[in-house]
Amino acid sequence: MGWISNDNEHEGWAACVAPDGRLSSSSSGEGRLVKGISGRYKRDKLMTDYEVVPDAEIIGWRGACDCGWQGEMWKRVASPADADFSERRDYVALEDFADASREVEDAIHDEWKAHIAPSEAILGVAAAAREHSQAGQRLDKTVAAAKAAGASWADIGRAVGTSRQSAHERWADKQ
Repeated sequence: MGWISNDNEHEGWAACVAPDGRLSSSSSGEGRLVKGISGRYKRDKLMTDYEVVPDAEIIGWRGACDCGWQGEMWKRVASPADADFSERRDYVALEDFADASREVEDAIHDEWKAHIAPSEAILGVAAAAREHSQAGQRLDKTVAAAKAAGASWADIGRAVGTSRQSAHERWADKQ
């Protein structure tokens, strides 16, 4: 299961890590699909440029994003006693599917959200800029309407918090 940024520019997921460091982006009934051919694993039948790494050989997890970003490694350990969340180690039995635990996936999701935070913040800047532009256009129109209705530049200046002269300089040529 993956995550999509609000601008649709980033898609992230908790990727399984193969022994050679390649990351999976999907799975099949036989294991995790990793791009590239090492010759160590059998090729996937449908996606022939992918190999199938058995779940038992997955060594851990890390955040991945289609932009190329990768988070820090979460290591898969051999026993529950070796698991230590603060040390980025988690236990998933070798006979189980190699999916990250909910706790690790949530932590990876948080890392991914930190990765996309600048682009998410830019969306807010873009929205505020659009609103600012629209408000400026509304202000220009209402000033023109007020002037057409007989308001003085002093009245308009007072309404927008400037002097008569500043109001005249800003809007006189927009009449």
